[in-house]
Amino acid sequence: MAIAHDIIKVLANIFDYNEASMPQYAAADLFNPGCPLVALGTSSNNNESLGEILKFGIQCGFRVLNMSDEDKNAHLIRLTLPSLIAGGFVTRQDLFISFKIAKLQNIRQLEGQIREHLKKRNLTYFDLLIVEHSSLIENDLFKVWKVLENLHLSRSVRNMGLSGFSIQQIKYILSVAVIKPFAVQALFNPLAVNLELIKFCQNHDLLLFAMSPLDHQKSNKRLQSESVVTRIAHDHSVSPVQILLAWAIQSQTLPVVQTSNIDHIKENIMLSDVKLSESEMEDINRLSGVS
Repeated sequence: MAIAHDIIKVLANIFDYNEASMPQYAAADLFNPGCPLVALGTSSNNNESLGEILKFGIQCGFRVLNMSDEDKNAHLIRLTLPSLIAGGFVTRQDLFISFKIAKLQNIRQLEGQIREHLKKRNLTYFDLLIVEHSSLIENDLFKVWKVLENLHLSRSVRNMGLSGFSIQQIKYILSVAVIKPFAVQALFNPLAVNLELIKFCQNHDLLLFAMSPLDHQKSNKRLQSESVVTRIAHDHSVSPVQILLAWAIQSQTLPVVQTSNIDHIKENIMLSDVKLSESEMEDINRLSGVS
């Protein structure tokens, strides 16, 4: 079975690169904890520390950044990214920037809305544009997707994705799209495992962005203190956070982490020595009744 979202080939298409020009990843490392396939979310960093968070995160190996129109830090992104690029910390081509439209009010204004978000962040394109499900979008899925395809053709958006859509709705998009979706964004952690969605994404080569991989949004239960997680963390001499992220990656998803604490950034990306066994994966799966 083909591994979903061959990151090397996909990024090669996005950036017009070939595999030899991307030394950071090797095909054999896909979905291996040794490869830094973790996204750094910016929405929780709405203060002046964002610059240091991004700088340190990029230095530690983060290359996927996850943004949203709900963020209140566009001005900080605008100041920070160009300075990091100018300072030689990273090139724009090294980064994969995902942006979600969570508040779509008018389909006719969507294209202008995207261009305005790009301008506010001093960017010329998003590597991935994700649209959040809403009643407005549901009533006119075809038109929304055609707007996204136009943005792609104008090189303002390299790839498109969906958030909060049912499998049936995603199937519809796949059936009418000229340019197919690249990713699906969904809540995913050991207490929120949607096996049907995982298999669907794998079968249709869709990258699953795992939101809230370290905890469950709908409960006060702390995954990091679960006995099975702490036991496996102790066995590997790593933190529970690293175990949860390794589990998400080995489940063939791309976990999105949010932190405003510089001390946590390195912990979130240093996963090279964390390789969970099949039995350990199954033990964690059982937290949600999946094995």
